[in-house]
Amino acid sequence: MLQICSGKMFQRDVEYRNSLRGILYTNLRLNRDKKLDTEAGSLLSTSNLGQSNAIVYELEELIEASGHGAGVLASHGVDPYILDFSAIISFALNCTASPSYTLTDRLLGDQRGISTHSTPKQVVKRVFDKDVYCNDKDEEHLLKLIKHLIGLKRHTYLGVMSSIRTYVTGMQRIADDFELAYTLLVASIESLAQNFDGHKASWLNYDQRKRRLIDSALSDADEIISEKVRAALLDIEHTSLSRRFRDFSLENISPSYYREEAEDVLNPISKNDLSKALSNAYQARSQYIHNLRKLPDQLITTHSYTETCRIKKKTWFTIQGLSRLARHVITEFIMRQPTVEKETYDYSLERAGIVQMPMAPQYWVGRPDLYKGAGSMKLEGFLSQLSNHMTTGSKSVVTDLTELLTVVEGKVNELKKDDKLSFIALYLIFNGFVSQSQRMENYESFITTYERQLSTPSAEALIVNLLFNNVPDWDIKTHYDCLINYFRERDNKLKFRCPKLFEAGMILQLAERYRSSGDYDFAIELVEMAVENHPEHTLLRQFEIDFKLKNHVIEWVEILTPKKEDRTDE
Repeated sequence: MLQICSGKMFQRDVEYRNSLRGILYTNLRLNRDKKLDTEAGSLLSTSNLGQSNAIVYELEELIEASGHGAGVLASHGVDPYILDFSAIISFALNCTASPSYTLTDRLLGDQRGISTHSTPKQVVKRVFDKDVYCNDKDEEHLLKLIKHLIGLKRHTYLGVMSSIRTYVTGMQRIADDFELAYTLLVASIESLAQNFDGHKASWLNYDQRKRRLIDSALSDADEIISEKVRAALLDIEHTSLSRRFRDFSLENISPSYYREEAEDVLNPISKNDLSKALSNAYQARSQYIHNLRKLPDQLITTHSYTETCRIKKKTWFTIQGLSRLARHVITEFIMRQPTVEKETYDYSLERAGIVQMPMAPQYWVGRPDLYKGAGSMKLEGFLSQLSNHMTTGSKSVVTDLTELLTVVEGKVNELKKDDKLSFIALYLIFNGFVSQSQRMENYESFITTYERQLSTPSAEALIVNLLFNNVPDWDIKTHYDCLINYFRERDNKLKFRCPKLFEAGMILQLAERYRSSGDYDFAIELVEMAVENHPEHTLLRQFEIDFKLKNHVIEWVEILTPKKEDRTDE
């Protein structure tokens, strides 16, 4: 949000200029007589005779003109800006800052963590001290960093801010979970490595044990085929994440890390030990994520602020050392990136409070467009409307598909197999749903020509047979296999997913076939499957209880849809 507010991505004039002000709670001590102006807002001390941990954050918010129509925005308020700014000053000045008084008070207090048995100030120095004085050098560093940060290209800025937030969150977790704090500090670097290291995987990066097995299996294959197989494996599997983390960190270490920044540091890492220590840090992160394995005791029991320790002849970063490394690597990466004064970029969906949600089917299901995948998408959308109508009644929206299906009539034979079958099913369902007088003019001829394509087992055939209360002509095992295949493929590309009401209905329809054939036990299993697939349906759960007590006919509509007097529109 801070970069958006700078106006560097605006394509129109500034429509609103809002003066925003908020309070940050921090251990940072500013010069009382000086206002600290940055590219992302200003800081000034409060007028308090005593020692206050509150400072004022001020910002002029720029809002780009949005033109006419929907989407007018007057202001975001100060919250999204102050959250980002607090993360930046916490990171840049190695202090604690937050809009939350409760969080700041807890981090700076003497309360020991439940699992850590330590206070944060005992684990890392300066960050959680009672007072962190901002000197001229700190101010210069903050102004320079923020100016460069705001000037980054948008894609880089978003990645860097995510890394900074992760770093700050990791530092805050020192109060209650050392392992999580350590993991987040590693992740703050790893996120940049994954997005910006320009890594191109090669076959030598692939796990050596797996590589040998695959090379052996491909030994008799044509070389072109072998290369295609290796390339496919590299595309679908992450290769050497630990190596990428280590290499990215090493590339973003400057000489100052071993010199000026190492002054007054206890046991700083040596250059020759750095590579192995980075590997150990990544190993600790992986073991915690996958196995919840605790950090070695030596990393968390020392309160001397040492940056490294030796464990079984290996050099490890303590949290103190890892925090300094992460700040250095992230800062160095930021300062090496190019900046731009202006950038053409659509930031509209990245503003605070903007959430993308799928549009309701009534806004798109009836449009006469036949793009690839439209058949399954529109069938799924219309089924959701139909399901809602069956459960709530006339208050629900069901779209008139006449315009769309008229186009389908003329182009159905031009469609690919998956789209064609979905549109045929949609055509039959829609015309079967409306009254006879509202059916499309070519309904009878269309059915005569294409209905037989739904005679073979398919997901489309399952739903059409269900909604028309037809028992498929397939043998019962084929019916079962078709149902299971639907559940296996329903989330695949170019497939559709039925509403839970109809999924439960398809299971119950098959359960009735097993019941009527004498296999009562398997019918019970299918009823259980229906309940577990639609667990929120009270009537279905009650039916399961009753059915296990007494064998009787399974009628899915009677079980799953409310009586007329129980509908919400009555």
